[in-house]
Amino acid sequence: MLLPDNLLNILHRFIHLEIEEKEHADGRKYKKKTLIFPRYHQWDVVRRLITAARDEGTGHKYLVQHSASSGKSNSIAWTAHQLSTLYNGRGEKQFDSVIVITDRTVLDSQLQDTIYQFEHADGVVGRINNKEGEGSSKSEKLAKALETAQPIIIVTIQTFPFVLDAIADSVSLQQRRYAVIADEAHSSQTGDTAKRLKQVLMVDGEAKDLELSSEDKLNASVAARRHNSNLSYFAFTATPKAKTLEAFGRLPNPNAPPSIKNIPVAFHVYSMRQAIEEGFILDVLKNYTNYKVAYKLAQKLEAADEEVESKKARVKLSRWVRLHDYNISQKVRVIVDHYRTHVMGLLHGQAKAMVVTSSRK
Repeated sequence: MLLPDNLLNILHRFIHLEIEEKEHADGRKYKKKTLIFPRYHQWDVVRRLITAARDEGTGHKYLVQHSASSGKSNSIAWTAHQLSTLYNGRGEKQFDSVIVITDRTVLDSQLQDTIYQFEHADGVVGRINNKEGEGSSKSEKLAKALETAQPIIIVTIQTFPFVLDAIADSVSLQQRRYAVIADEAHSSQTGDTAKRLKQVLMVDGEAKDLELSSEDKLNASVAARRHNSNLSYFAFTATPKAKTLEAFGRLPNPNAPPSIKNIPVAFHVYSMRQAIEEGFILDVLKNYTNYKVAYKLAQKLEAADEEVESKKARVKLSRWVRLHDYNISQKVRVIVDHYRTHVMGLLHGQAKAMVVTSSRK
């Protein structure tokens, strides 16, 4: 990674100064400046994606499976920037526009700020939403961005189907090449877009009241349209579903064992195990204590054991553990109180908490 050529590339295309606006407890605002240097897996995935895009041309799909806290936002920003300035061996621009799909508003601003660090030019990044460009509709802004070949266009998952329609309906746009970067943010959504895309997912007999995540919507949008050799897809996700692997994965090496020879795999993987080993996230199961054990420990501390009639005790315990709102609220209280009392102070505010349940209900 730190060979001369690689280091020069990092200095030129990766390192940037991130400026965040924060607020003191008394309400005073201040700016926090952080010099961002890529972690190895970030540098490696961007390098591999750019090399593959240049060598393989357009019309391919790349699935990046990176764990939570892997820095996907920066990886996407670096990939978008370098794809927007990528040229092939004939000196032609590889992609006329890079389209970034996201539901995270923080990524919008982060992308724009990160790209500006490299380009120092306005108009490189365009956001297709209701806030940007007052006085015109999203469809008009989208059409203008595509027609003028804006280098990087950021759209929401709801707008993405209209992007594909706009390209398919325009003769001039059909001749151009696009890179589509999908940020899967795990946000479950409903509405008109979901209803339209459910029709594609229903071929597998999915339930009609199914809630679609951003990942489901993207898979459905891609599956609903025939292959386009002018579109390349770069999908970033932490936990890809089977449909995502089918839509964006690629078959492993032909010499792979027969048991996995026909199972699609991700183009690049940064696993949760690796993130835990490198100390970027905590192993949530390392000190795991289930509720039953915690209850027994609490009972032993509070009072001495008493011998009771087993039949009556089982009936009462069964009634107590039954799934109802009061019981759930008490469990949540125990978990949160334990976290606040015994765990939160050890983390110094540098982590997120996760509550694992036995079912969605």
